[in-house]
Formats: sequence, C-alpha cells, structure tokens
Amino acid sequence: MIRFIRKDTLAALLRTAATARHEARTTRRDLAELRNRHRQLISHLARREPAQIVAVPIPAPAATDQISPLAPLLLALWHQAALEREAFRTWVTEEPALVTAAQLQARAAEAASAAARRDSP
Repeated sequence: MIRFIRKDTLAALLRTAATARHEARTTRRDLAELRNRHRQLISHLARREPAQIVAVPIPAPAATDQISPLAPLLLALWHQAALEREAFRTWVTEEPALVTAAQLQARAAEAASAAARRDSP
C-alpha cells in the first residue's frame, strides 16, 4: 500500500526526529557529567586529609545564666558527620575481596542447579 505524505507532515516528522536526537544527546551528556562529578567526589573523599578542628569556648555575656543546648548538639552532630565521612572514606578505598576458584565453582554449580530447576517441567 502506498501512502502519500504531505510536505508539512514530513517536515513535522523530521523536526520531531531531530528534537528526539538532540534530547538523547543532551541526556547522554548530562549523564556523563553526573558520573564525572560522582567520580570526582569519591576521588576527593578518598584523598582528602582530615582537618583538625578545635572547639574554643567563648564567655557568654553576664546577663545569661544558662548554657545554650544548641552548642553541645552542634558538636555532637559535627562529630557524627566526621565519623560518617571516615566510614565512607574507608568503604570507598578498601580493596575488593579476591574470589577463589572454589567460590567460583560453587557459584557456577548454584547457577546450573537453578537453571535446571527452572527448565524442568
């Protein structure tokens, strides 16, 4: 069957195809930039030296009698953030565990038995 396409319909189809190609390229570029930023962040966290931070007490004015509970809370949160950063840095930089031949054989046997169970009637 032969169908005729009008000139303006063909132009609209070509415009739509060009827009789709442009959006696909833009999406790939954005995804590549996001991956690059993640790599840079992990790299920075792995290499960054810990900063030494010292809490310096500042005397309160004579009019205040009680200590603000915000200061110890902020110090506790700061300490928690430092611990989480160190845990993440340790996790990022740890060496992957080597897989032995016995573990590979066990995985292959498990996969074969799973495939046999799946394929059996």
